[in-house]
Amino acid sequence: MNYGELMAGLRQGKIGHLYLLAGEEAYYIDKAREALLKIWQCPMEDVQVADGTSLSEIMTLVESVPFLTDKNVVWVKSAALFKDKGESSSKKLEEKFHAMLHNIPEFSYVIFEYHGKPDKRKKLYKILAEAGIVMESEPIRASNIGDWLQGKLQELNKNMDRQAYEYMVGAVSSMQTVDLAFLNKELEKLVLFLGPEQRQITRQHLMQAFSDVPEISSFAMLNAIGAGQTAKALQLFQRQLDNGVYFALTVGLVARQIRLWWQAQALQAQGVRGRALAGKLGQPPFIAEKTGREAASFPPGLLKKALLALSDADYGLKTGQADLVELEAVIIMLANRGRDNL
Repeated sequence: MNYGELMAGLRQGKIGHLYLLAGEEAYYIDKAREALLKIWQCPMEDVQVADGTSLSEIMTLVESVPFLTDKNVVWVKSAALFKDKGESSSKKLEEKFHAMLHNIPEFSYVIFEYHGKPDKRKKLYKILAEAGIVMESEPIRASNIGDWLQGKLQELNKNMDRQAYEYMVGAVSSMQTVDLAFLNKELEKLVLFLGPEQRQITRQHLMQAFSDVPEISSFAMLNAIGAGQTAKALQLFQRQLDNGVYFALTVGLVARQIRLWWQAQALQAQGVRGRALAGKLGQPPFIAEKTGREAASFPPGLLKKALLALSDADYGLKTGQADLVELEAVIIMLANRGRDNL
């Protein structure tokens, strides 16, 4: 099950004694653990923590009768058991450990955590899936961030107009990895700034809140390139440099966007157009539609030429054989649609 299904089950009173919280999105793992501790009415200082490498240690903690409380809560942190066996364990000890998982004491509540994609073929995973409840936290991308965003807005008692929503999802789509913990913190800071009376978050609010975030300021620059606004793109590029953004981040984001435009060109040549591009590009439909429109405006061969020039500029900058003028020339080439030669 995913995080939403886990939370729905807890609200319906489906509360177990044994959980595996696994996956690549740490935000949901942290939120799920917090929710379980709250349901179990167990403050963090009362939780017994194991590092997940010793079967005997985990068994001792799980089977310990609680003192001055009615619950024994064990958190098996960063469970290395899902990578290997941890300590050198005998087959007899492993069998005893597996049997314990099927018969958790009534007073014990156990959370195993694994930050990564678990191997479902492993015996331990299969036992936890049979004896307990498994939540898998998939990484968030721009294409599936809508559910999280809507849930967060409800939690904050706020809403976004269409322009703000599209700006937010578009900005997230420019990120190579989406850090939900960061987005969560920034939205909460914005809400504190707006106050309880201001219910609607606008595009302008988001632009102000995220203006200093390097990847999102790059998103504004990429938007200007896509719209053919050369002067604005160069101005935004200079602003990033003034704010101390390392050129390699800009190079990486521009290269990623060029590849998306190039891919969209190829797909449109095959007859895949408009919102149908979404699944192929891994973008929300309205973002994919915009990518397709921008891609169609580049002359044949220009994106390949720009990507090669960008690679040369990146190498030259890293080896001290070039300066930022070469990177600016790539931005000009793209924004001007090749009307100016390098």
